[in-house]
Amino acid sequence: MNTIFRLGVIIGCLLLVLFAAIGYAPAASSEPLPAAMKATGAQLEEYSINAWVKLPQDHYSDEELQTVVVQVMEQLAMDSKSDEIIHQQRNKNRIVKAERIRSGDHVVVMAQVVPNQKNSAREEAYLVINMELLTKEYTSIILLQEKINRIVKKFGDSPRISTCLIGWLDGKLMDGESESILKSAFLAIDGAIVDQLQQEQYVSVTGFSSAIQEYLQVGGKKININIAIRYSQYDNRTYVIVGSPIITREY
Repeated sequence: MNTIFRLGVIIGCLLLVLFAAIGYAPAASSEPLPAAMKATGAQLEEYSINAWVKLPQDHYSDEELQTVVVQVMEQLAMDSKSDEIIHQQRNKNRIVKAERIRSGDHVVVMAQVVPNQKNSAREEAYLVINMELLTKEYTSIILLQEKINRIVKKFGDSPRISTCLIGWLDGKLMDGESESILKSAFLAIDGAIVDQLQQEQYVSVTGFSSAIQEYLQVGGKKININIAIRYSQYDNRTYVIVGSPIITREY
């Protein structure tokens, strides 16, 4: 559950660049993700979400960044006063971050200032929310995504939200089972496979589903669903990760 703590800043910055570079059409309906996960037969274990939005002003002081972070933590129903507020500066990047780890759940809220992509003498400010939550309830996932969408919209237009469901199957899949599971998942959401990456320990497939409104435009093709399957020898489980528009965590 500490993946986001180690990679939160990196993933946040990379997603800012990724979505800006290849295009993003926003919306927010997470119901197809539970449908895809259920079709794989995997037991739901975890939910993660990455949300970010450009803040309206170009320049923020550290105190103003902290105010944004505290407000978001309060709206997430978390007491920021009991959590440490961390100020970081790396070159021209300034970050104010609050982090909470409770009962396996992990939440990171960051307000960051980075150089403008077109003019490094200028700045841009962003709000980033990363969450990893243990859950077996699909309803709570949908409600949380709607809540986060409302929160980030208060701070800026056109929020970017990526969600991931993580589940597992007992043991290692037999030959051909991964393909069958992926076929069932895409069939459940009326999806089509666009690209596939196969390695010894995992397979990752990206595609497009008309059941999901948001999408990325990559190389002239629309993608909005990413499913990965990975076997772990450590606990003898096969993990299934369903993400939209892409998977934004390690697998």
